[in-house]
Amino acid sequence: MAERVSESPISLTIGTAGHVDHGKTTLVRYMTGTDTDRLEEEHRRGISIVPGYAELTLPGGRRVSLVDVPGHERFVKNMVAGSTGVDAFLLVVAADDGVMPQTREHLDVLRVLGVEKGIVALTKVDTVDEETVALAELDVEELLEASGVSAPVLRVSGATGEGVEELLRALDGLAAEGPEVHGGGSVARLPVDRAFVLKGIGLVATGTLWSGEIRPGDTLHTASGHRMRVRGVQNHGRPAEAARAGARTALDLTGIEASDLAAGEVLLSRPVPATKALDARIRLLEGAAPLPHGSRVRLYHGTSSTNARLRLLEQKEIQPGADAAARLVLGDPLVVLAGDRVVLRSLSPQVTIGGGTVLDAAPRGRRPDPEWLAALEGGDLRRILPLALSRETGRGMTAAELSLAVSATPEAVAAAAGEAPGIAVLGELYLPEEVAAAAGERLRAALRRRAEERPESPELTVAEARTATGLEPRLADALLAAPGTGLRATGSGISLPDADEVPPELEREAAALLDRLRDAGAEPPPIETSPAARLLVRRGEAVQLSEAMFGAGEAAEEVLEKVKSVCRAEGEISLAGLRDRLGTSRKYAQAWLEYADAAGVTRRLGDTRVLTRRYRTANG
Repeated sequence: MAERVSESPISLTIGTAGHVDHGKTTLVRYMTGTDTDRLEEEHRRGISIVPGYAELTLPGGRRVSLVDVPGHERFVKNMVAGSTGVDAFLLVVAADDGVMPQTREHLDVLRVLGVEKGIVALTKVDTVDEETVALAELDVEELLEASGVSAPVLRVSGATGEGVEELLRALDGLAAEGPEVHGGGSVARLPVDRAFVLKGIGLVATGTLWSGEIRPGDTLHTASGHRMRVRGVQNHGRPAEAARAGARTALDLTGIEASDLAAGEVLLSRPVPATKALDARIRLLEGAAPLPHGSRVRLYHGTSSTNARLRLLEQKEIQPGADAAARLVLGDPLVVLAGDRVVLRSLSPQVTIGGGTVLDAAPRGRRPDPEWLAALEGGDLRRILPLALSRETGRGMTAAELSLAVSATPEAVAAAAGEAPGIAVLGELYLPEEVAAAAGERLRAALRRRAEERPESPELTVAEARTATGLEPRLADALLAAPGTGLRATGSGISLPDADEVPPELEREAAALLDRLRDAGAEPPPIETSPAARLLVRRGEAVQLSEAMFGAGEAAEEVLEKVKSVCRAEGEISLAGLRDRLGTSRKYAQAWLEYADAAGVTRRLGDTRVLTRRYRTANG
C-alpha cells in the first residue's frame, strides 16, 4: 500500500437520496470528480444499484463523506443500508419531474433513521423553463411541510455547475454543526457492505465506520466469534493512519477466510453479542396502515435485514403517525446497540411503513419492563444506571460495558455514576451499593466462622473468599482488592484484621506441644492434627511430616542440613543411610526423606535421593 497520510476526521456523512434518474450521481460527480456508479450493470442501465461513496472537501476545508444511495424502487434495501449512519441528507429532485414515489419513500427512510437536517437540490434546472422549475420547487416545499422537515431548496445543475457553489456553501454550514453521535461510541463498529479477495492484498472488507476508530494492527471481532487483524486501512481509496467515525473505510484483513465474512456482518473492536430481540420506540409513518400487535415486518439495520414480529407493550395496534413502545423478535440475530435506528417495511406490499430507536438491545423477560424503558427514554443517566446495574446482580459492569447498554459514552457513564444514588465502585466495576454491602457481609461472616472453627488458621484462600462473596469471579476479585473493606490480605489468604488474636487456651496448648516436639528431636511422637499443631505449622515453629506426625522446626532444619551434607559428600543418600546417621528407625527416616522431597531439597532417583540443583553447592 502507498504511504499513509494523516488527515483530519470526516466532519459529516451526507446521504444523497432521491428518485431514479433525478441526477444524484451526476451531481456528486460534478462536485467530487468521483463516479459513484462502480458496477458495470449500473453504467449499462444508467441507475445506481448499490450505494456509492465519494469524498468532498468543502469551501471551509471540512471533509465530508457523500453516500450516493440507489433510487430505484427495487433497490430500497440498498438505500437503507447506505442511509444508515448518515448525519444529514442531500435530497435530489429533478426539476423536470418533481416529487416522485421514491422521493417520498427516501425521505421517509431518512426521517425514521433520525436524519432530519439536510438540503434539497433541485437538479436539471438547465433543461426546463422557469415556470417548470417554480412548480417543482413548490412541489418539494409541500412535501417537506407535510413531512415536518425543514430544509432549504437550492436550484442546481450537475451538468453545467449552475448553483453548485451555493450548494457547497450550504453543505459547509451543515458540516459546521457537526455529526450526530451514533450509539456505542466506545466500540468501533463497521457494518460490512462488501467483502472480497483482492489479488496481491487478500481479504478486503468495506463499509462506513459508525463509531470508534480502527488502525492497522488492531484486532477486530464478529458476533459469530471470528477474530481478525487489520493489516491496512484506506479512507475513500487512500491509505490512512486510522479509520474514524463517518469515514468510508476499506480494511485489509488477515486471520479470517473470505467465506466467513459477508455483507451484513459487523466488525467490532471488542466482542458484542448479537441479539434475537430488541425493545424500541416505534413510529409509524402518516401514510401507513395501522400496525397490529403480532404483525410481521421486515426490519433493516445497517447493512443487515431480517423478518421480525412486533409485540406491543400497552396497546393493540399502532395508528398512522403515532408511536409506541414495542418488542421486536428477530428472525435472525443482529448486532444492535441502544440508540441505533431501525427501518420497518411491510412484507406485502413491500413499502416503508415506519421505524424506531432501539432502547434496549438485550431485553430481559417475556415482556418489556415499562419502568426500565421509561428511564431509557428519559435519558437521565443518574436514573438509568442504578436500574441497569440492578439487572446485572452479582456481575458488575465497567463504564465501557454500561455505555453499550445505555447509549452513552464511557466518560458520561463514569461522571453520572459518581452522582447517581446507590452505586458502589470496586476498581473499574460499578454495582448497586446493597449488592456490594451484602457481599462484604457474607465474606466477613464466612471469615468469622472460619476464625471460630479454626482459630489457628483463620484465613480463607482467595478461591474460598471469592466463593463466599456469592459474586461472579471478576466482581469478587474487585471486592477483595478494594481498599477500605476492613479485611487483610496475606500470602496465605484473606482474614479479618484481628485474626492473629489466638485464644489464650490455644496458646498454652501450642506451647506445650512445641516443648514435646523439641524434646523428641528427629523422633517426633504421634500426634493427631489439631488446632495447636496447625497453629505451630502456620507460624513456622513446626513442620507436618504426615497425617499424624509433626516435627519441631529446629529438628527439621538439622535433618535437612544432615541430608545436604551427606549428598554433597557422597552424591546421594538412601533410606538406610539417613536412618543410620539419625540413629533412629526406618519409619522416621522415611518421613524425613519425604519431607525433604516436598521441601524441594531432594528428589528421588530409584532407591536413593539426590539434591536438587538449588542445593548442590554449600551455599544452597
